[in-house]
Amino acid sequence: MSFPLYCISKPTWALSKSHRYLSSTARSYNVDHRASSKLFADADREGTPPRPTVLPRTAPEHPNWTGEERIEDAVLRMLVDKYKPLRTGTVQTAEEKMRRPPPTMLPISEAPPPSPPSPSRLHVYRANEPLLPAVEGHKPWLTTFKVPSHATTSIRYGQFPTSPSSSASGPSQIVGATTEQADDHQRRRERDAKKRSEITGRLTRAKESTLDYRLGIKNASSGRAQPNPVSIKGWAGLVEERIERARREGLFRSIRGRGRPLERNSEEHNPFIARDEFLMNRIVRRQGAAPPWVEVQGELEVAVAAFRTALRRSWVRRAVRVLALTHSRLSLPSLADVRALRDGEWESRERAYHDSALVEVNSLVRKYNALAPYAVRRAYYVREVELANIYDQSAEEIVREIEGRPRDSRMIAESETTPGGDVRVLKLRNLFWQWIRRRT
Repeated sequence: MSFPLYCISKPTWALSKSHRYLSSTARSYNVDHRASSKLFADADREGTPPRPTVLPRTAPEHPNWTGEERIEDAVLRMLVDKYKPLRTGTVQTAEEKMRRPPPTMLPISEAPPPSPPSPSRLHVYRANEPLLPAVEGHKPWLTTFKVPSHATTSIRYGQFPTSPSSSASGPSQIVGATTEQADDHQRRRERDAKKRSEITGRLTRAKESTLDYRLGIKNASSGRAQPNPVSIKGWAGLVEERIERARREGLFRSIRGRGRPLERNSEEHNPFIARDEFLMNRIVRRQGAAPPWVEVQGELEVAVAAFRTALRRSWVRRAVRVLALTHSRLSLPSLADVRALRDGEWESRERAYHDSALVEVNSLVRKYNALAPYAVRRAYYVREVELANIYDQSAEEIVREIEGRPRDSRMIAESETTPGGDVRVLKLRNLFWQWIRRRT
């Protein structure tokens, strides 16, 4: 049976239509062995355009490797490294497997040969059939893997050498340089530990001797040494024994504050301060310890007090001299006059000293503010403000200095007065004798 050649050169749509007709006709038969069917099938396959490859749905979820690790993968890896997955069931770690005794391995000659699977055991699994029979109430996440009996372990058990004492002699000694180095390190550690224990024991004995000396116990070290207790009850017994011994010796009779009420502090009843914090603060305060800014505050207070004292003394001395020259003995200046007194000459002459002293004081203020909290920081000191305070605060002292000067000074010569009380003449000999009396 032959066909003309022009049938192969038919259009594609005609071939496909003929092929569909022949295919529908061929379905009624079991097998189509005609050569024309094969020719039409080949022509249809060659004329059909290639269909685009359809990617699976999971393709966008797994992009191609670009050479760099994504942030999500890095975070997941770090989380897995930080928090290891929990092991449940009978899964054992490698260390646990190493601790178990090695299994009994049969020689190859004695091991039974594996029997080939019989045809009756072969079973074809289908997609809609479960691999294992269902168990009622079983949870899938509790399923564990059981190693089959025919599987061999991949762990190799090492052979440990015998003790060095049994093989210390002979060329077959296994102890190498690494073992000797480890022994040297071990001996050095033991030597250091022994030295530390000796030093600790020496310090303990010295402390015990000091306490015995304070308690008045003589020849305490001549007796046998008593070990320190290791339990709370033992320590309590030791403390009670020491207290009773001190009471018998009469040491409690000379305690400072005996018979007087305890010193209370307002901070002790402060509900905002914890008890342990209050006790710690009291211990630190009694020992004289303080934060760094408190120590700098003390230095600043001393510097400010010294500057103000020198400034006040200088102004009092200057004001007393000026008022003594401008006012007579009978007409003393009032407190308001003294406070209103100003001396520009003295201020200009002492300005260099005042500025230099304030530079040092302000440097301490700057250091104090760098260490102190914000609530207790201080402002810088100004010359004009300090002078105004000195003028106001030293007025009473200036008045007392002027009033305290002797009114019957020996430097004033005796004078003769008329019955009316007028001064008439000063005798020179009286001045001379007054000077002689003062010298003698």
